[in-house]
This record gives sequence, C-alpha cells and structure tokens, in this order.
Amino acid sequence: MNPPFQKLFIFIAMLSLLLTTGCWSSVELNNRSFARMLLVDKAESGIELTLAFPLPNRLIPGQAGTSGPQTGKPYTYVTKTGQDIGEAYRSIQSDLSRSITFGQTSVVIIGHELAKEGITPILEFIAREPRFHINADLFVTEGRVLDLTMVPIVFERFPADILISYGREHVTVNTTTTDCLITTYRGGDMILPLLKIEPKNMPGEKPEVVQWLGTNGAAVFREGKLQKKLSTDEMRGALWILGQLKDAEISVRSSTDGKSVNYMINKARTQIKPSISGDQVTILIKTKAEASLISSDSNVNLQDPLQRKKLERGIELLVEERMNGAIDKARRAGADVFSFGQYVDWHYPKEWNTLAPRWRELYSRQVKIITEADITIKRIGSVKEPTKIRKTSHPEGKK
Repeated sequence: MNPPFQKLFIFIAMLSLLLTTGCWSSVELNNRSFARMLLVDKAESGIELTLAFPLPNRLIPGQAGTSGPQTGKPYTYVTKTGQDIGEAYRSIQSDLSRSITFGQTSVVIIGHELAKEGITPILEFIAREPRFHINADLFVTEGRVLDLTMVPIVFERFPADILISYGREHVTVNTTTTDCLITTYRGGDMILPLLKIEPKNMPGEKPEVVQWLGTNGAAVFREGKLQKKLSTDEMRGALWILGQLKDAEISVRSSTDGKSVNYMINKARTQIKPSISGDQVTILIKTKAEASLISSDSNVNLQDPLQRKKLERGIELLVEERMNGAIDKARRAGADVFSFGQYVDWHYPKEWNTLAPRWRELYSRQVKIITEADITIKRIGSVKEPTKIRKTSHPEGKK
C-alpha cells in the first residue's frame, strides 16, 4: 500500500474508533448496590419493603480502613414504606449512594398478613423488573418479615444462603418466581414454603438462647391469596407429589414388637396420570422409591422376606397418608396447587374445554384422586440383629 493511502486508511480507522460509543445505560460495579433478598410485608398504610444488601467495605478484611479483621456483619437491611412496592422501592433508592440492582436477588420473603391479602402486586413488580432473577426462591413467614432481620447468622455468611439451601437440599417445597408467575397466569393456585422463628439453645454463644430460623410446613394459596397451612408431614407429602423429594428419613413400626425401624428414602420419582370415564375424572398419583436401613430398635428379622414386605407396606401406607393429607387440605381450600387441571388439559384437551369453567368446583368435590406408593427396601446391611449389650453373669462370690 502506498504511503499516502496507508495514512488515509489509518486516519479512517482511528476516526471510526473515536465515533464509537459505549453502552448508554452502563453503571459501574462500584456504583451498584446488589440486593440479595427482598422482604415484603403489610404496613399500616400500604407496603413495607425491606432490602438486604452486602456491605462492600466489610466483605474483605482491612477494606474498611484498618488492617485488622472485619468487624460487624457483612450485610445490612434497609426498610421503607409506601402506598405500593414501587413507591417503597423508590424511597429506599433515594437514601442510597449506589444504584439498586436486582441481578443477584435470590430470595423473596412475604409476610403472613400481606400473603392473606394477596401477592399478585409483588409478582407484578417482579415481572416488570427486567433485572430480577427469574429463579429466586419465594417464602412466607408465620409472623412479620422484620422478625427475620433479628435472627443471628451462624452457619452461613449471608441470610440468603440459608434460605437458598432449604430449597437446594429439598427440606421444604421449592417454589421460584417463575413457578408463581406461571401459576398466576393459570389461576393463582400455588404452594409456598413456610418459615418460622423459635427459641433455640446455642451453648457457647452469647446469649445462649437465640431466635432460630427454620421451616414449618407450607402455605396454600388460592387465586394468589393465602388460605391454609400444611403441617410438616403434609408438606412432605407435597414433596412426594411434586417430585421434589431428594432424601428423606422415615420411621415405621415393626409388626413383631411395635418398635421403630428407620429408613432413608432415595431415588423417589412420581407420575401423575388423569383419566376420564363418562362424567368421572380420576387422578392417579403413583410414586416409587427405594429405602435403605439406617437403624432399628426392633428385634424383627430384617432378612425375612415376609417381614420385609410388611415393613415395605408400612412405609407405603405412611407415604400415602402424607400425600392424601396434603391433597385433602388443598381441596378444602379449593386450590389446585398440584396443577391436576393442567394434566387433564394435556391428556384430554377436548374434554378440558368443557371442564375448565367449573374445574375448581369439580376438583374440590367430585374428582377422584388415588395415591399409590411403591417402596422397595434395597439395603439392610450385613447385621442380622440390632446391636445389643450382652449381659455377663459372674460366678457366685466373684466380681
């Protein structure tokens, strides 16, 4: 290339770079404040919104201006009220030096009183916020949401990590914002995990009695409003129906002496199949799983095929009882939280057009729901009998 043309080419290339602009809406990371949790409750007039933020100046030792270890919690809560969640959010933003972003929001917690009034406005706010994580987990509290801010964090660094692990470890039902938005479109019947706070002894801590955060069943919603609560056993039945059960410990009584035999349930899988015969709609729920022996207080012979069958049937009856308990509670609330109607729609689209307008009434009163559990005991270990302390007899006059 001739020198004049080479200089002209370089000039045009440099000119194009100068005219190139960056993203017009970009915000530097140092100017962002990442909300990890969103807590919403009912206020005297409107909505009470609380956002949980990590504190950048406490995340790294020495970053707060000293070279020693960090002091204080690495997170904080900011609370404001407003006529709606949008107004409360804008009020929080006006007091922060950084721009709020929901890109890392992984937990949404809703207060009990607000849940009874309805959570549709919260879901609408989430749906309209483009930065909100669609897989954030939703929870409902038994009392006020702000009570959670007083719970000490022991095992994790941030409160959100505790709640995320509840869903990941399948200790309670796992419901995301996506699940709620889909069910809202289909009628608003859903099931959310329920949180509780209770005193717990923590030897070595100051004070030794602290408020402990844990799970306590589940909340049943109809048309976006809280209706009933599932007990812990009923919630576990819901886990079976939803196919969310990972590992679970279950105890049954031996037929020989009535003492406990304890098993770990794994490889659980559930199928839901509807059928229509005339005017009768039937929902068949079949679940299968394997059980491994953990411990036994009974003298039952675990290698006897007949006794093993009795123990398997005992587990099956207990699982069916829990599933039926969850279904009965949801039906009394008139809430199709397990989406049985969607299974009917999928398998019988023509019939569904007739059933859909009166499905809620049919589901509550007429639909026949059958639960069948098939449990197989796979591992019982190599010990035939429970470990016992053998008593030894001493000769008379000797010890």
